[in-house]
Order: sequence, then C-alpha cells, then structure tokens
Amino acid sequence: MNMVFDAMGTLFDLSPVRERIGAAATEAWFERILHSAATLTMLGEFVPFKELAATTLATTTAKLGIDTDQDDVLGQLQKLPAADGARDVLERVEHAFVLTNGGRDGGEKLLENAGLADLVERVFGVDEVEAYKPDPRPYRLVLDQLGEATLVAAHAWDCAGALRAGMRAVWVRSEEKTWPFPEELLDGDGLREVARLIDVQTT
Repeated sequence: MNMVFDAMGTLFDLSPVRERIGAAATEAWFERILHSAATLTMLGEFVPFKELAATTLATTTAKLGIDTDQDDVLGQLQKLPAADGARDVLERVEHAFVLTNGGRDGGEKLLENAGLADLVERVFGVDEVEAYKPDPRPYRLVLDQLGEATLVAAHAWDCAGALRAGMRAVWVRSEEKTWPFPEELLDGDGLREVARLIDVQTT
C-alpha cells in the first residue's frame, strides 16, 4: 500500500512558528497562504512556496500589527520538528511518500532535518506541476507515478482534493475536529491512531 503524507501540520509540528507569532496569527497566515495559492492556481499562475510564504507573512503580520523577525519565522519552516507519532506511522507503512505544497526541495529538507528522510521513498512537490493542492494536478502526479495511493493529511480540504482526484484519504482530525465534506473516510485523532488504523487496513 502506498501511503502519501502531507507535510506541514501533518507530519511536522508547527509549534515553533506558533511560539514566535502566536497560534491565531499562525492560523491566519496559513489561511492566507492557502487563499493566495488557490487564487494563483485558478488564474493559471504559479509562485514558489518560499516566495508565497514570505509575502503572505508580511501581509498577515502587518494586518495584525505584529512586530516579528520575519526571516526567523520563515526559517522555522525549514526545520519544523516531527509531529507526535510521525516516526511511528512512517515505520509501519510499507511504502511512504510525501506530497507537499511546500515544494519538493522544502519537503526533502524537512525530512532530513527531522531525521525522517530514510523512511520516505520520495517527496512529491507542487512545484513539479506548478499547481497547488487541492488542484487535481498534484494528486494526479502521485497517481501517475504510483498507480494507487492513499493520502494522510490533517487538513480536510487536502483530503477532499485527494478524493476527487481518485486517491483514497485518511484524515488526521487532531486539530480541525469536524469533517465538513459529505464523503465518508477513514479518520483518526492523531498520527498514532492513524498508524493503528493503517495496520488494521493492511492485515
């Protein structure tokens, strides 16, 4: 079974960012990143994640009146710690991959810095198709390479995008809590529970 993991917020913990700008500002920043990424994709344009993260952080902190070292905050995205249970779930999966809006190079650096690179066979980045999730193209890139795959993500919109592109999906409900879409899918409260669910599915 090919299991494909989202990176930021799923395999990797955003706590270092929250510590610097606060939980509410972090949420606002990532919502602005997603909004801007979706807008660019709808317009048929693409800006690398590093640039998108920088411009949206500047806008978010200015709007909220937050004075922060933006280079420091952006630097944290390169060295996020592994989320609780990340190593456990990756070790249980026969074939593990990553699909990230952060780009292939960014995803590889996160894995290396967290000591997880040896557990992942390949990182897929949206820069390879120049379209951000939940556009179908990143998911189809994975399917074209692997034939079949299941996405594991802590973001409901990401799971919905995967389902509509023909992938299966497992939703990690540790933060969002409530599934807002009509589809039924496998879900677990944290990566450790997801690991146990995956064990059940593969036995």
